[in-house]
Amino acid sequence: MRIVSIFVVFLWSLSQSVIAEPLSPHQRVEQVTQALLTEIEKTRASFDSNPDAYYKGIDQLLSPVIDFPSFTRSVMGVYGTREYYQSLADAEAREHYRENYQRFVETFKSALVQTYAKGMLAFNGQTITIEPPNEEATEQIAQQAMVDVVQNITSGADNYRITYKMRPNKQGEWLLRNVIIESVNVGQLYRNQFAAAMDKHQQNFAQVIDHWVAESAQATEQIKESAIDDF
Repeated sequence: MRIVSIFVVFLWSLSQSVIAEPLSPHQRVEQVTQALLTEIEKTRASFDSNPDAYYKGIDQLLSPVIDFPSFTRSVMGVYGTREYYQSLADAEAREHYRENYQRFVETFKSALVQTYAKGMLAFNGQTITIEPPNEEATEQIAQQAMVDVVQNITSGADNYRITYKMRPNKQGEWLLRNVIIESVNVGQLYRNQFAAAMDKHQQNFAQVIDHWVAESAQATEQIKESAIDDF
């Protein structure tokens, strides 16, 4: 679970920076990661005594950093596309879909935050460095396109690579859209889980939402097994 905690370290640290104007994605990650490494030590001890407050605090910190609507649509795959929405039978079906979509965004966010908030508690002083942008990334930043921010996590003789997929919003703030741990695409794992859940529940979106905590737990276990289980 240590590698998952690094993901949350990044997310939480990203939300701590109060700046006058948007930084580049690499500058933003570099600046706030060090601040988070100090902050995490102040919150570790409070979890056992007040976990609900801990989760609420993490939720407040992560919400401005992750583009949850975009992340959620990606996880939904074909079911999150405009084409699928327009293929629904009538206005009532589309309204029902919109209601379920909003509920799924909140359910997905809650499950993701709680899962990674727990993982964050396992972080224990690994060395974190960020690769400077290469020529391709520099061009993508200039074009305000999706860009990879590569972070290397070193523990002893071992080195692990995490790639954050980031893209700016209309205000120029770089937001997280996906993460790849080594070669494990987290968004794709959740997308596969969502597709399997839709099949399992016979295309009943509402039932998938109702069971998403269990479904997402399975995806998280896949992340642990496919990536690095322990530093």
